[in-house]
Amino acid sequence: MPHAHSFNEFIEKNLNAEQQKAVAQRSGAILVSAGAGSGKTRVITARITNLIINEHVPPHSIVALTFTNKAAKEMQSRVGSFLDKTERPPWIGTFHSYCLHLLKSNPALLAYPFFSILDEDDQQKLLKGILKQHGLVKEVSPKELSWQISHIKNNALDGQMVEQLYRMNPLLHQLYNAYEQEKRASRCLDFDDLLLEALNLFSRHAEFKKEHQESIKHILVDEYQDTNVVQHELLKHMAKKGDKQLGVESICIVGDEDQSIYSWRGATVTNILNIQKDFPNTVVVKIEQNYRSAQPILEAANALIINNKQRNPKKLWSAKQGEDRIRALSCLSEYQEADAIANLIKVAKGIKKETTAAILYRTHFQSRALEEALLKNSIAYTIIGGVQFYERLEIKDLLAYLRLIVNPFDHASFFRIINTPQRGLGEKSEELFFSLWHAEPFLTFIDVINKVIEQKLLPQTKLEALANFISIFDGLSGTDAPEQALEKILLRTGYLGYLKATYEAENAKERNENIKELLSALAHFELNGTDTIDKLLDAVALMQENIHKKKDDPTTVKLMTYHAAKGLEFDLVALVGLEDGLMPSIRAEYAQEKIEEERRLFYVGITRAKERLLISHARYRYGYRNMTDQVASRFLQEIPKNLLPMEDCSYWKQPQMVSYFSHWLGAKTESYTPSTVLTFGSYQSTGSSFSPTHAPKKTVHQKSPKISGQKTKLSRIGHATTTHKETLKKVYENATNGTTTNSSTAPFKKNSPVEHATFGTGIIQEVETKVLGKTIVTVLFKVGTKKIDAQFLKLI
Repeated sequence: MPHAHSFNEFIEKNLNAEQQKAVAQRSGAILVSAGAGSGKTRVITARITNLIINEHVPPHSIVALTFTNKAAKEMQSRVGSFLDKTERPPWIGTFHSYCLHLLKSNPALLAYPFFSILDEDDQQKLLKGILKQHGLVKEVSPKELSWQISHIKNNALDGQMVEQLYRMNPLLHQLYNAYEQEKRASRCLDFDDLLLEALNLFSRHAEFKKEHQESIKHILVDEYQDTNVVQHELLKHMAKKGDKQLGVESICIVGDEDQSIYSWRGATVTNILNIQKDFPNTVVVKIEQNYRSAQPILEAANALIINNKQRNPKKLWSAKQGEDRIRALSCLSEYQEADAIANLIKVAKGIKKETTAAILYRTHFQSRALEEALLKNSIAYTIIGGVQFYERLEIKDLLAYLRLIVNPFDHASFFRIINTPQRGLGEKSEELFFSLWHAEPFLTFIDVINKVIEQKLLPQTKLEALANFISIFDGLSGTDAPEQALEKILLRTGYLGYLKATYEAENAKERNENIKELLSALAHFELNGTDTIDKLLDAVALMQENIHKKKDDPTTVKLMTYHAAKGLEFDLVALVGLEDGLMPSIRAEYAQEKIEEERRLFYVGITRAKERLLISHARYRYGYRNMTDQVASRFLQEIPKNLLPMEDCSYWKQPQMVSYFSHWLGAKTESYTPSTVLTFGSYQSTGSSFSPTHAPKKTVHQKSPKISGQKTKLSRIGHATTTHKETLKKVYENATNGTTTNSSTAPFKKNSPVEHATFGTGIIQEVETKVLGKTIVTVLFKVGTKKIDAQFLKLI
């Protein structure tokens, strides 16, 4: 017998009043609007168990649908803990697995009763063949085409939209039809077909629908905000007899529109918002108590998300009270921002080693500066849902080119790039190179290739490709500046065009951003003295060694995008890059619904934090061959100043950072008053009780860029670009309220901008007075740090 006593005791002790209401509702349509951290999985599994134990519903008449196998297994485990092992369990699984179950159980109703399922690899091979038939292998990638086809199928119910798409792109229509014909001939279905064919069972076969509704009496769906158009329509057919009448005893929808962040996968927030319209007399249960975060964190999240129009009103609250749980930093650059985060984590782990910490960013290229700062500080980290920056495919490819410049005997690098981008050199060519190199190991890769060319050991087209490959390295040496060398490699190889042709648009764009970030990193390395290819490769190798030593450490800090963070929680969370163009993304600039999704994404980030939350932004970012002025994210303006104390740490050094974070995390924080608060247009001093040792004078920005209404020339992430010299000068002018000194006889001071006849413009790092009054100045130039006699410098 099911364990009724222990289950009811569990309900009484572990569920609040609203959760119990959602569990106990016996029949009808129920919408459980469950906020972040409110225990929705507990609610949906308790509801299933309650139906079986207390309402005596046969388990086989219950179907619960979710989106991942992991979530399904979690639900199965929780429900199973209260049921007898011998009892047939309810059906709990993903949408796709249930649709497959329906199709396999009803072969007579299908166009072909026996079918195979195309996995992703099979689909890519099929599409590649179709593109080859149409002579489009170089113009369109299989992944891009598969995304377009999936987009069509996910919107297949909107015939007008699909027809319009076909009119705009007749070639896509042609390729789509060819793909469908190939699948039919092969008796295959792809994953999108599983949903569509299951929907057809309900919409075209009235008897099947009737039998299903007589058999399945209770339907539950988790994470409903992630459903697409087809899934929503499928659910309506499963649960409704007519326009207004239910065909089942109950349907329970659990979700949170405020966490709908997957529109790029086809999810639409309107599905959950339309439940009451699609299912009249729906009972709405709001679950607003949060069991994860301290109250100030939730207050900030509530203040942010209330600005969205596409939502059902709710307000998260927590019994976990607290003060001063959120801080914000305005940093000079992404490098200072990364150093600040590293110092925060060192302090937090020093106070409590078991502290779980995460760093969230909008897009993957942002991880590079963070990774370097963590490695520099010997902080172990793991990237969730991605790979370390220097482990990414495109980065490893380009570094392999640089390695061959320094070491022409590097077999691994040679074999990695000899056919990347594709040059028609396959396995047989590689086997030839391997055997020649094995026979004469003291030959360089150029010697081996020349031998193949001279002896004509391959067809003429391949020999020409090899000659072109050698030409990539003309005039390059290990003492060259890394950034300039990589630019030549990109130009000579056509690597960016290769990415565009090989990957679907969004993926190619992300890889392109990573390459821009690599170029920015090389420029930064040069600025700090790592100014040759061989020095650069040594520095990267040492960083990689640290990564591999630490990657299995269970106490690692987690780095991830906002999307990858959904469903996770951490004691300490740092949200970086809160700047217009990054958060919200520049791609969302001109569409209100996209801005709302970006706001939901930020909301998800905030609600990952249990105890402490740090939000940061940079005033400048290093771009490819420029620096950009950044504007603090418009979303920060939506959070009350008393919840988001902002410090301008632009000129802090490590001791000030450590002191600041130690005070926040370990001192009597209730007495803290921020020294600057965010007002967007200026920073206003509030007289901080925090005063780090030797803290720099506070900066007051009287003319900071405004959120909107100011048009500037756009750069990579949408803000005004400046030259290196202009930026250095502007940074200093901002720091001194625009009062720079132009006299060459004025005293040299730290952080002053100077000019040198050979090295150009730089910033003073240190001033030393030697015997006989000689002044030696340490200056950070673009080419690196130099110690120079002051008489050869001019203040600017």
